[in-house]
Amino acid sequence: MALLSLSPSPERPSNLRVLSFTDESITFTWDDNSTADEYLLYLGGEEQPRRFNKNIAVVSGLIPKTFYSASVSGKNGFLEGELSNIKTQKTRMTASIIDSYIAFVTYMSGKTENNAAVTNARLYMKSKYLATGTVTAGAVSVYMTGVMGGYYARKIALSVNGTELPAVAVLLDGSFRYYAKDKITKSTDVVKLIIYNQGNAVMDTFDVVISNTNSKQESELGNTVNSYKLNDSYVTGTYNTDFILNALDGKSAAPDTIESMPVVIPILLPKIEVYAVSSVAGVVAGVTENNGQVKVTVDGVAKTILTADSTGVYSGNISGIISGSIVLVEAKVGSYYPSFKSITVPAPDLAPKTPTGVAISAVTKTTATLSWPATAGATSYKLYQNGYTTLWKTTTATSYALTGTSGSTWTYQVVAVNANGDSLRSEAVSVTYQ
Repeated sequence: MALLSLSPSPERPSNLRVLSFTDESITFTWDDNSTADEYLLYLGGEEQPRRFNKNIAVVSGLIPKTFYSASVSGKNGFLEGELSNIKTQKTRMTASIIDSYIAFVTYMSGKTENNAAVTNARLYMKSKYLATGTVTAGAVSVYMTGVMGGYYARKIALSVNGTELPAVAVLLDGSFRYYAKDKITKSTDVVKLIIYNQGNAVMDTFDVVISNTNSKQESELGNTVNSYKLNDSYVTGTYNTDFILNALDGKSAAPDTIESMPVVIPILLPKIEVYAVSSVAGVVAGVTENNGQVKVTVDGVAKTILTADSTGVYSGNISGIISGSIVLVEAKVGSYYPSFKSITVPAPDLAPKTPTGVAISAVTKTTATLSWPATAGATSYKLYQNGYTTLWKTTTATSYALTGTSGSTWTYQVVAVNANGDSLRSEAVSVTYQ
């Protein structure tokens, strides 16, 4: 009678270790044992082993912030080998819940587990550590002034063959571009893209790849720059607008401290809305963050700071607004202005048409005549000098006698007026006294 031949018991798996872990899973691995058909992983607290066909085991369905001990054996048919070393790992805490963070607000805040062992949280941008915040009875607080000043992009510059070109502001959407068509002219040019922080210090530098093949570089901070193709208009890229926060299970400096699951916190720009502005009423109003502030500028002249109410509504009477004025409203956070809206003030619906055909004639060393055709419906005219929005003269006629000094140059614009308001300003005309 033939004897039944049995395979030998599998060798004992060695070097059981943890590859990665989350709040609900642990991934174990061990040195491959070629004599085993399958592996049995024994997890403390579970009656039956978990079966795996490879030497990597993702153990899921675990409880956050809990210690688990595991060992593993190999198996061939009915024969099970010796258990490996025991490996113990604690799962992570669940991710914190962080309030929306508006750019340049002094503190980032939120909530995490209320536990005496949880007293700190670490803030990152991509993989770079930035700061440690505090946790008090589950309340997270991170001081952000230095973080935003040091790691939030403000402007970029190109350096071509050792010469740094003037910097330009980054765009508000997290991207940037630098006009380079007439600056990078050869494939052998040595080009660097420099990113500056809010304090005008260098926070990132890239060597720009000049190539017909698309590629992208990414820094430790998560900023990126794309390769540049000769004769393209721009060098382009992105700057990071996300933070990552991990609460700490244990003391900040302790060797066995475990970071929680990460939470990604977008850097939000303060909202800013501007309602239609009338040159007749001269009121600037809109919506920003609750109790926030906005700065109002008219035609390049800063006017005032308005404070919104508890619903975010702001409103104010602003001087110097005329038809055609450019009104810039910037959301103010501390000493920064992270977002803005700009509008051009239209002429009222029933105001006269914009004067045309404005001309200067009869020029001498000290005199000239400004004239224009009558505008339908106009009852008077306003005259503006040298581009200023401050009213210079008013007349009911369609001409005006000018005086000046020999050799001086002046520009003029005309506005038609009726009971409904002012037209837009005419095209400017200039005179140089002979």
